[in-house]
Amino acid sequence: MKRYHDDFRNEQKHLNTPLGREQKAGGFRCSHCRVWVVINQLMGTANRNHCNICLWSRHVDIRTGDREATCRGGMEPIGLTLKHEGFGRVGELMLVHRCHGCGKLSINRIARDDPEDMLMQIFEQSLGLAAAERARYARRDIDLLDEPTEIRRQLYGA
Repeated sequence: MKRYHDDFRNEQKHLNTPLGREQKAGGFRCSHCRVWVVINQLMGTANRNHCNICLWSRHVDIRTGDREATCRGGMEPIGLTLKHEGFGRVGELMLVHRCHGCGKLSINRIARDDPEDMLMQIFEQSLGLAAAERARYARRDIDLLDEPTEIRRQLYGA
């Protein structure tokens, strides 16, 4: 009985955190396009940190899920990368965001309901980034994709 009570208390504490309030409300308002972004099982991931319409995010985390960042700047999707899975292994497709407020870079899981055409558009735009900018990201261990084969395979199974 005590374990059940402790689990219930922890759940109630979670609902009082910023992340818990987002989940309780069923979503959040996108800071970029202002659409209501729904959090539910259809998104195919446990957490949502970006809009499924414009793919922008907001700088809210210092560490994943803590909602303790004070910047709150809009985070533009600037490219795609693959999650690091170890030597010789290809990981899942990830969005790369850059904060307009402070310049922080973050890598975020793509959700099932993210529009494939927008993801491809972000990839194509990233091809136009200057070599020096791409090198700066690489120094931070973020290798932007520059070839569409793996993107198409993960998005379309082709």
